[in-house]
Amino acid sequence: MMPSEAHLDELPLELRYLVQLAVDDNRPTVILDSTKSQLTYVFKNLAFQHALAQASSHALDDWLSAEMSSPCSAKATLAGGFANREWIKKEIGASYVVIYCKHEFVSPPGDSGEHGPLDSLVHDWIRFPDQVPTNAWIRYLLDYDWSSTAIGAVSGPHMYQWPAPLREIIISFMHCPRPRIIYWGPDLIQFYNESAAKLFGARHPASLGNTQADIWGQDLKDYTAELIRSSWEEGQSVYNKEKMILLDREGFLEESYFDWFLLPFTGSDGHWICSVNCFNEVTPHVARTNRDEVTYKLLEKTTRATDISSLWVEFLGILDEEADDIAYTLLYTVNETSTAPGRKEYKLYGSSGLRSHAPFENPSDDMIQVFEQAQGGETVISLTDTDFPPELGITMPDSGTVTSAFVFTIFDMKGLAQGSVVVGVNPRRRADENTKRFVYSLSEILLKAFIILQSPSDQRKILHADDSLSYRIQLEKLSRQLSIATLKNEKDQETFSRMAENAPIGMFLYKGDGTPLYLNDRFLELLGEKRDEYLEKAKTGYAWRDCIHPDDEEFSKDAWRAVAESHQVLNFEFRVKAGTESSPNRARWLEVVCFPQRDENDVLQTFQGYLTDVTSRKLTEALTTERMNAAIETKRKAQNFIDMISHEMRNPLSSIIQLTESVISISPETLPAESFDTVADAAHTINICALHMKVIIDEVLTFSKLDSNLLVLAPERTRPREVVEKALKMFEAELKDADIETGVEQLQSDCAVGDVLCDPSRLLQIIINLITNALKFTRKSDTRRITLAYGSYFAPPSAQDCDVQFIKPRKKSQDDCDTVSAMLAALDADDDADDVYLMFSVTDTGCGLTSEESQMLFQRFSQAPKTYKQYGGSGLGLFISRELVELQKGQIGLHSEAGVGSKFAFFIKAKRVVRVSRSGSVASAESTVSVKNIPHQLGGAFETVKPLEKIDTVPRPKTLVKDMHVLIVEDNEINLKVMSKQLRKLGCEIDTAENGLEALNYLSTTTYLSSTTKGTPLSMILLDIEMPVMDGLTCIRRIRSLEQSGEISGHIPVIAITANARNEQIATAIEAGMDSVVTKPFTIKDLVPQMEVLVDTWSGHG
Repeated sequence: MMPSEAHLDELPLELRYLVQLAVDDNRPTVILDSTKSQLTYVFKNLAFQHALAQASSHALDDWLSAEMSSPCSAKATLAGGFANREWIKKEIGASYVVIYCKHEFVSPPGDSGEHGPLDSLVHDWIRFPDQVPTNAWIRYLLDYDWSSTAIGAVSGPHMYQWPAPLREIIISFMHCPRPRIIYWGPDLIQFYNESAAKLFGARHPASLGNTQADIWGQDLKDYTAELIRSSWEEGQSVYNKEKMILLDREGFLEESYFDWFLLPFTGSDGHWICSVNCFNEVTPHVARTNRDEVTYKLLEKTTRATDISSLWVEFLGILDEEADDIAYTLLYTVNETSTAPGRKEYKLYGSSGLRSHAPFENPSDDMIQVFEQAQGGETVISLTDTDFPPELGITMPDSGTVTSAFVFTIFDMKGLAQGSVVVGVNPRRRADENTKRFVYSLSEILLKAFIILQSPSDQRKILHADDSLSYRIQLEKLSRQLSIATLKNEKDQETFSRMAENAPIGMFLYKGDGTPLYLNDRFLELLGEKRDEYLEKAKTGYAWRDCIHPDDEEFSKDAWRAVAESHQVLNFEFRVKAGTESSPNRARWLEVVCFPQRDENDVLQTFQGYLTDVTSRKLTEALTTERMNAAIETKRKAQNFIDMISHEMRNPLSSIIQLTESVISISPETLPAESFDTVADAAHTINICALHMKVIIDEVLTFSKLDSNLLVLAPERTRPREVVEKALKMFEAELKDADIETGVEQLQSDCAVGDVLCDPSRLLQIIINLITNALKFTRKSDTRRITLAYGSYFAPPSAQDCDVQFIKPRKKSQDDCDTVSAMLAALDADDDADDVYLMFSVTDTGCGLTSEESQMLFQRFSQAPKTYKQYGGSGLGLFISRELVELQKGQIGLHSEAGVGSKFAFFIKAKRVVRVSRSGSVASAESTVSVKNIPHQLGGAFETVKPLEKIDTVPRPKTLVKDMHVLIVEDNEINLKVMSKQLRKLGCEIDTAENGLEALNYLSTTTYLSSTTKGTPLSMILLDIEMPVMDGLTCIRRIRSLEQSGEISGHIPVIAITANARNEQIATAIEAGMDSVVTKPFTIKDLVPQMEVLVDTWSGHG
């Protein structure tokens, strides 16, 4: 439904531009109202209505209702699929959700399109479960209750609602025969196939769809996230060989070993979205390798033994250090000197793997019975639970209690038993046939070495030769095992290659000279190349150069040169000629993550990396930049418009105020009494209206600065009481005219109010706004009194301290917070000063407000209720006051009763200053800024602050206005006429010029440029800024240049008279050379003191 013009105007501002863009957009788009309990459409474009014309309205409403009930944020997120399309949803403000189509799905089964032999095969068992054969695990996933999981809370309780990339990855890996674990999103939400379920043990199925931190703890989640991040930044896959994991296999906790690597996946914008942990169990390989190493070292060491004792030591030492299958070893020898009849006596010679062998010094009868059993039967016997001697059930510190052991006998050449060896099996390894064969090989090696050492020397040589042959046979066996391991490694590499071919990113590996070693299909697809043609071109040089877009050729050469010279991972983007599927004629943007590998001589051997399509992201960035620039231009035009209106209004207002001032000053004797009263009353009314218009203009400018974050604070030493008294003095005439009684009180506070560091100009502005409100409300009351109070506190005051209800501060954007922090840096810089909170209140006996009316105050463009419309106002004063208070880390509030009166109070944060210099510069009028008081360190983009006028401290000037000769440079005839007449009435000698060029010509006739006394005397210049022929800034720069060159003798005092009221404009004028700036509108009585002070200041400089 396309909204009418009236309907469009009724929409919130944040929706109007969106609707205007979406009307003609070819993407189906709908906007819904999220504040209503029932599904409420705000807008549907024609593309949405046409795309879903065939869809059931009931199904459409159910789908949209489900999307509205699921979480949504201001960031675009994937919504569930509907009508063979994928959708994006995004929250607009706090009341609306927009849902628009991302792209169409592949046609579902049964569509009428023509297909090849494989095109018709459907593998998406999530969206089409009835069309795809499924096994028990897939059916388990489809029926699983996802609503109580992390993924259910984020993306919806049904798998078809999940983001398309996640669904595609799950579909790809769930049928894999080896363990695969998917870590999705920054919270690492886990999914895994049936083979990986055993890795989770008792944590399955709770791990499905939940975050790693919830299941395994935050430490493991942080470790996994760091692996993913470092691999992504370094451009290398995380690969871990032979990682030990304790697995519960049918009730037996077994040491299991896995090789694993993390395979990253990216989204359409090129950013990481998930990683897949690919496992390959290598437990048999690890166990076999360890056994081979033990056997090899035992053969090597025992053949070098020179006597029986060294043989025992070598045997026990190797098993203690190397054998992972063995928990401990006990070696008993027969005591040949024993006189005990019948049974042999055994004594422990040594052990391995035990902290102490004292308990086993003398074997028990059960142990001796086992030894005798081993002598008469098998060479190696196993001890089961039924005949296992209790003393062998030793608890090992890191692995548990031993429950299995092997025993073999050491025989001499005569076949007599000379000892027995007990081998305790690692509690985390199975005592299976492989372990038994390993122990058998140990017994063979030990027995042969023992016999050799007992043989005469001639026989020993023969046996050594035989042992050498056995040694070579063993080496051949190890060699064969190494070959098998190599083949297995090649098989693993083949598995990795298959996975890389299915990866959604391009992967490449090149020699240092640019010869390709490995390129997956996606890499060639992104470059728009065929493999045979690309490899043929690679024989004659860097084949990719032909694929680069012409505009990026030089950049790509520099980038690849940097790869060849760099030692770090490089990341860069470029365009290729090949287009995308949706836009074949538009260049494709690619992102490369490339890392070089060098040898020990720092020579480049290879470089490898990833290639990702980032075209969508680049288009989005370009659109965002275009819209941002358009918004900036719109804001600039709005600011220029405000400046223009302000400038054009200030010129006539200045004349109006000065003329009414002239009329009011007419002597009563010059007119009849009745006429004089009428004229005076009219002039007074005109003056009030003009001043009111000035206030509105100033408020609009202040609001503009606040809205643009361009208003800053300029703290200086200030006495709060002086600020209060100055505010009252400014309203002295108006208060007297309205017969309003005033008073100043000091609040009961917890610290003395002395000199503080704050912004007096902004503090004064707030108090003026509150007094203005009080005046409007009190003028017509029977009892007319306004009371100002102030105080200071070491902690933020509470509402009870001043009997008002404070307004909760508005929530600031990040930019606002950064601006506030920067502006308060001056306050926080003085570590020696204490924080202090200044409290001010303005209480009146006016008409008061009801609670409903009070709630409307402090809002943007919010005025008093209709009853008080007679008092006028822009609706900005209290809103600006609130903003200024909150900028200074304070709060504002009120308490009001209808018919009784109102109390407005606020507090701001300041710094307490212990020592205060009382020697200050001479103050200027409120509308004047002196060059000495501009905080240049804040930069020209922010507003500078007018100095606070010190009450009753201005010394009487030596030069009076009646003694001055003034040049007024002004192009506005009315302003020129009025100002000249007013100053002449005060006794000034006046000359005029209509532009800067005429002013420069006039200077040639003055004493400043004439070497004789005949030149015209000149006291100062009042110089307008915006004029034809030559503007005021150009004129003042020329004057100061002539002064520096000596062509003008001395310094000519110049005051800028301008309608440009922004402080950056004022700062520009002063930097150009103005001594002071007075902004229009102004009164002559405000201007004259500045003229007298300025002439006095420079009269002593000659």
